[in-house]
Amino acid sequence: MAKMDVQKIIAPMMKFVNMRGIIALKDGMLAILPLTVVGSLFLIMGQLPFEGLNKSIASVFGANWTEPFMQVYSGTFAIMGLISCFSIAYSYAKNSGVEALPAGVLSVSAFFILLRSSYIPKQGEAIGDAISKVWFGGQGIIGAIIIGLVVGSIYTFFIKRKIVIKMPEQVPQAIAKQFEAMIPAFVIFLLSMIVYILASSLTNGGTFIEMIYSAIQVPLQGLTGSLYGAIGIAFFISFLWWFGVHGQSVVNGVVTALLLSNLDANKAMLASGNLSLENGAHIVTQQFLDSFLILSGSGITFGLVVAMLFAAKSKQYQALGKVAAFPAIFNVNEPVVFGFPIVMNPVMFRTFHSCSCTCSCYSIWSYCNRFHATISQELHYLGVLQLLFQDLWLVDGKELLLSW
Repeated sequence: MAKMDVQKIIAPMMKFVNMRGIIALKDGMLAILPLTVVGSLFLIMGQLPFEGLNKSIASVFGANWTEPFMQVYSGTFAIMGLISCFSIAYSYAKNSGVEALPAGVLSVSAFFILLRSSYIPKQGEAIGDAISKVWFGGQGIIGAIIIGLVVGSIYTFFIKRKIVIKMPEQVPQAIAKQFEAMIPAFVIFLLSMIVYILASSLTNGGTFIEMIYSAIQVPLQGLTGSLYGAIGIAFFISFLWWFGVHGQSVVNGVVTALLLSNLDANKAMLASGNLSLENGAHIVTQQFLDSFLILSGSGITFGLVVAMLFAAKSKQYQALGKVAAFPAIFNVNEPVVFGFPIVMNPVMFRTFHSCSCTCSCYSIWSYCNRFHATISQELHYLGVLQLLFQDLWLVDGKELLLSW
């Protein structure tokens, strides 16, 4: 009976994980990883947190020495929404087994159709043939995701059902593929125009992407940036892993866009010198997730690794501890999750889930109480040590390691 109940839980999870849209979302967001990582490095180099060093560099290279670094940032991290729009539609079509490049191109075109065709400064008249770049980055990323998924699905629908312009066999394949995309392109552009008209009428001149940002993205960013959001992210990562599903991959596919938007907002504040909680800075970003919630892997299992290395009497667990120790340094803990095992282990359910949730509480509490990042790290490790002893108690009290 228990086995049947477990299967009832796993089946819908696997169905969700293997949905074409979810896979496209995960793959598409991975495509912008070089932009976000390398772009962040240039931002840090252009915004060094040492005033004396900044003055010394400015005395040598001039007051505008940071401009080239910010230019790299504006061409990488600041356009992640636009690039993700292309990559998600591309991934959707590719995973569906059809020609993928036209889907990405059509998605970018639809993205521009749904933007303003003019830029309105805070003071002054609208400037024609100018687009506010802010919608290319974090502020437009949820709208870009929606556009990428919808365009990818429409394009795939037409190609799969052969609703295309067929060219003679003598026509080169590369040209024939582009003619196949013309009917889907017409439908996508027509729908984009209709959505643009509706959004403009509903928002008194606004756009679809602006409407999505105000109605969906801002509330979701506030939710993910809260204590409950951080606990929810930590819990669902561990919860899915307990069933053998790659929790981090699934949850990242859903929240990465929001966490990157939080990070983008923080970087804009850093560039202007106003980065603080009072000005609306976000605590929960992708770096917060990587540094605090999945340290040594999902569920923060290095306490269990230490227990296996120094407290286990079972040779099998001693060997597993040695194998798992090095990967844990790089946040890889599959040897523990599947080798211990934690998957489907009811005794480890409480500890596996409570560890990362507790650490998220420690970390957010320290930031909200104006502690520095180093203090936050210390509190984080204090929470981990507490759960390490909890792991050791399980080792002894439940005889998981000492007598197997």
